[in-house]
Amino acid sequence: MAAVAVVGGGPAGCAFAVTAARCGHEVVLYDEGRRLRTWPGESLPSGGGELVASVLGVEILDGHQRAYGTAAAWGSSELQTHDFMTHWAGHGWILDRDRFDASARDVAATTGVKVVHERITELPRDVEWVVDASGRAGTVVSRLDVPRIVCDSQIALVAVVPDIGGEKVTTVESAPSGWWYTTPLADDRRVVALVTDSDLVDGDRASAWRSGLADTTYIRVLAGDVRSADVGAFPSGTAYRGEMIGDGWLAVGDAAACFDPLSSQGLVTGIVMAARAAAMLDGDLAGWSRDYEAVIAEHLAVRGEYLQAETRWPDEPFWARRLSPPD
Repeated sequence: MAAVAVVGGGPAGCAFAVTAARCGHEVVLYDEGRRLRTWPGESLPSGGGELVASVLGVEILDGHQRAYGTAAAWGSSELQTHDFMTHWAGHGWILDRDRFDASARDVAATTGVKVVHERITELPRDVEWVVDASGRAGTVVSRLDVPRIVCDSQIALVAVVPDIGGEKVTTVESAPSGWWYTTPLADDRRVVALVTDSDLVDGDRASAWRSGLADTTYIRVLAGDVRSADVGAFPSGTAYRGEMIGDGWLAVGDAAACFDPLSSQGLVTGIVMAARAAAMLDGDLAGWSRDYEAVIAEHLAVRGEYLQAETRWPDEPFWARRLSPPD
């Protein structure tokens, strides 16, 4: 059995560590304790809860909110509602990410993983595998000069406001400056987010968020009074590594691939693919890498089709870039 060092205590790192430990490997998880900034109100799509639970256990979903549908105004001004009750995979989930991440670390600690609360300053030399699960920064793969392919410069401008009511569904609405997302939280608050390109924000993110909100039809009603809203900025661009594995290392989670939040795919894919890599650690990791590349290619194709379906603002920079993407 291999000695494995996992760098990063997020969901993907924990999924890898837990699965590797269950397969008999000796695993050390390095969690420096500095929490990555996560987007509040992150969602799991229909069936996503079952996939996550298959890796981390059903208790990982305790305390989170079930999601029973979505509503979207995309490609037209009409709001279309999609009820998960009729979806073959059942309901989705709205997560409290801090709680979810803490639960994932607890699962790792109780599965025989040695958790070390310190920052990695140099690559471990007494292990057979180093797993980069350090998020977008890619602490390990960046030091190894593994190329990163960046597809866009998206950011999410996010505020959490009091929930004034409305249906308990996730609502998405496209607008001239980008696309909007809102979902209720379990504590009578609501996330309201604008996804746009970073160079389209002139530095005053709160003003950009409020002026963009005024251009929406449905989101602004759900947001209510936002005059005192505190607006934060979160990276949300699509990017992936040119290589997922190398001599004694591999990358999982956002260190491997960051997915457009429009897909609600990133968290589930990161956990499932990390667990699969751990289960194949003594097997065909080259095949795992090829499958990961196929997942990314499919994501980019579906993402492109969905974004190009919105044609109402062809002269607005955000949409012009997506209607005519560079070669």
